Amino acid sequence: MSGRTGRLLAAGCAALVAAAALVGGPAAPAWAHSTLLRTDPAKDSTVTTPVVTITLTFNEMVKANKTAVTVTGPDGANYADGAARVVDKNVLQAVKPLPQGAITVQWKSAAADGDPMSGTFGFTSAIVAPASAAPSPSASPSEAVTTAPAAAATASPVDAKPVSDGQDSSSAAWWIAGAAVVLLAVGGGWLWSRRRPSTG
Repeated sequence: MSGRTGRLLAAGCAALVAAAALVGGPAAPAWAHSTLLRTDPAKDSTVTTPVVTITLTFNEMVKANKTAVTVTGPDGANYADGAARVVDKNVLQAVKPLPQGAITVQWKSAAADGDPMSGTFGFTSAIVAPASAAPSPSASPSEAVTTAPAAAATASPVDAKPVSDGQDSSSAAWWIAGAAVVLLAVGGGWLWSRRRPSTG
C-alpha cells in the first residue's frame, strides 16, 4: 500500500512540474527587459573614417521621448548634433566632425514598459585631417606679385596725362600772347603812319 502511494505522489509531482512549465513558458517574454544588443561604432573599436551617425540597436522598441545621447570628445565638448531619433529598434544620433582621440557615448532611454535604462560605451577616433584642407602659403605672395605691377602700370598714365595737358596749354597760351603782341605792333605802326602830317 505504501509503495503504491509513493508512486501516486511521484506522478502527481511530475504533473505539477509539467503544468508549471506550460503556464510559465508563454509568460516568459512578458518579463523580458529591453537590452542594448550592439552599437555602431562598436564598443572599444577604432574608426579611421568619418563618423556622421552613432547607432544603438536594442532588442525591442524604446520610448523616443525618454531617449537622449551625449557624445563627448577628448576636449570635453559634446559633439552630438541635435536630438536622438528612434527608428524601429534603433536609436540614431547624428554627430559633428569628431576630433582625434577617445570618444565617450552616454545614453539613456526607457523600455516599452516605461522602465528607465542607461549605459556608456566608448571608441577611438583615428581620423587624419586631409592635407588639402591646409591653406597654401604661396598663394598670397603670388597674387601680390602679379597685382603690384598691374597697379603701377595703371597709375603711370593717369599721373602723366595732366602734366602733358598742362604743358600743351601753357605753350598755346604763349603762342597766342606772342601773336597778339605782333598784331598790336603792326596795327600801331600802321595807325602812326596814317596820322603823321604829310611833308610834301
